Amino acid sequence: MSPSALKPSTRLRRRLLLGLASVALASPLALQAQTASQLIRIGAPDFGVAGKPSPGGGLLAIVHHNKWLEEEFAKDGVKIEWNFFRGAGPAVAEALAAKQLDLVSLGDLASVLHKSRGLPTRFLLPAGRDSNSYLATAPGVEIKSWADLKGKKVAVLKGTAYQRPFDNLLASAGLGEKDLKLINMDWPGSKAAVVAGQVDATFGGADLFILKDKGVSIPLSTKGRGPGFTISSGLLATEDFVQNQPQLTQRVVRQLVRAAHWASQESNREALIKLYSDNSGSPQAVFRNDLEGENLNARYSPLVDEDFIANYQGVLDDGLKLGLVRKGFEVRNWFEPRFVQQALKELKLEQQWKARDAQGKVK
Repeated sequence: MSPSALKPSTRLRRRLLLGLASVALASPLALQAQTASQLIRIGAPDFGVAGKPSPGGGLLAIVHHNKWLEEEFAKDGVKIEWNFFRGAGPAVAEALAAKQLDLVSLGDLASVLHKSRGLPTRFLLPAGRDSNSYLATAPGVEIKSWADLKGKKVAVLKGTAYQRPFDNLLASAGLGEKDLKLINMDWPGSKAAVVAGQVDATFGGADLFILKDKGVSIPLSTKGRGPGFTISSGLLATEDFVQNQPQLTQRVVRQLVRAAHWASQESNREALIKLYSDNSGSPQAVFRNDLEGENLNARYSPLVDEDFIANYQGVLDDGLKLGLVRKGFEVRNWFEPRFVQQALKELKLEQQWKARDAQGKVK
């Protein structure tokens, strides 16, 4: 019997069966489109020592150490690729511009600087708030105030988040970069240089405490100086990754919020310090000194609130004023808070953190 001789009801049933078969064939293709990225490439500055690449201390370090992303995506065959850069923020941004990364963790100035230069990123969530910086001085060098840096040879890795508080500290003492012999040097190089007395001082993170047993002193820090002197960081994604892989983006953010919840518990303080130490190779004293007196729930809040947005607006404003950033942009439009909001609902953590206003007060 020819197809044209089939009764209308028979033809209809055949069309329905063919349609269902088409859907069955198309469904794996649709699923493949959602998980087309079989590799999620993550980049971060390398804060590890002794041959242990690490993002240092922050939410990404927790996820990295516990392999939560690997566990999350194992069933889908999606691999996680970690890339750690000794060149810090500038090197991460360079790889991002070359489309070699999907997600990056960057300090505030580096992320603002490269956004202003047109890098197509979306800011997903804070990875750490209001961390402090420290000045390490070479053996025999006496520095008691920021004003004492005048004429001194000081190493600072330019283009990283540390440059902004350093320049602000100089300004508070009536100085500028031209009043110093400023040397642009990466972290491993600057540590070796200050120990050897090749520079008078270097400015950086809490990892400088590992140099104290080599005769290096830590006379000054940004602790207690308030906004403009601390550093925040965040997880950013390329616009392509967010647009093409929203489900993968959501799952990554959920694991970061999970890490934020764990880190925010005061009962986990010692476990957190140990994790950072084990993951980075730095002594526990490095992180214990940095977290001393800190409110963990505030420091690790993943909320994209008015306080955090105002912080980054301040970074942009200071960058423009100090000549570190040449072009402004709409800071608020950069953020994608929907992923954090969804993660908070999924993990039932809506009440864990309190949003703060632009003045830092709890709403």
